[in-house]
Amino acid sequence: MTDHHVHIGQFNEIYYDALELFALIERLSAKTGVTEIRYSSTSSCRDDAELLRVEEEIEYALNFESDVLTARPYLWFIPKYAEQGISVESAAGAFDYCGIKLHPAGQNWNEENPKHERALHEIFSWADKNEKSVLIHCGPQKCDIPTRFERFFAEYKSARVILAHSNPVRETAEMLNKYKNVFSDTACIKREDLKLLREKATDNSKILFGSDFPVSHYFATHIFGKTHTLEEEYEANCGLF
Repeated sequence: MTDHHVHIGQFNEIYYDALELFALIERLSAKTGVTEIRYSSTSSCRDDAELLRVEEEIEYALNFESDVLTARPYLWFIPKYAEQGISVESAAGAFDYCGIKLHPAGQNWNEENPKHERALHEIFSWADKNEKSVLIHCGPQKCDIPTRFERFFAEYKSARVILAHSNPVRETAEMLNKYKNVFSDTACIKREDLKLLREKATDNSKILFGSDFPVSHYFATHIFGKTHTLEEEYEANCGLF
């Protein structure tokens, strides 16, 4: 099983070391069935985010070697890079990325800004040309509703779009059913929402496992006051799927 939604790097006051996290997931592989993970760096969310710093984290993470677990990186592309004149093609060429991540709630993508609009086309064009993924954070706000980038789903048909969090469920199911190249993941989804999504989606194979680990553990322990371990969190996430 592939976990399509793992994070490394700085998240608020905690730094999640890639090799330590990967080793944890590897140890649990026999229980969870996870043999591949796809990850991105939450250091991309920092106000002072720099592509070079994130690339250093990815380069470090690529040192992970295992006969049990494969770890593949996403390029988290942010509007700041576009404003700095960094092209998607050049950024994506640094490593063998499995795809590109967009977080419209965390970063302000503004299609009325020509640099942002050009970068969005470059992102979907790169994924289309290379048959790779675009992982998009989704939620109930206007900025991250699953239909926000729908025009790109239709234009770039070989880009594999993954609607992270499957939130809201009804809009997610609409996109799954309308476009062959659109999928979703289960990161942080509620059990009842996953049940509804499976009922609404005509092809349940397009619903992919995603854990949002270790961010899910951060929220559980720092926001909701729970005391379970990282290992227990990851096992629980896998059990939901």
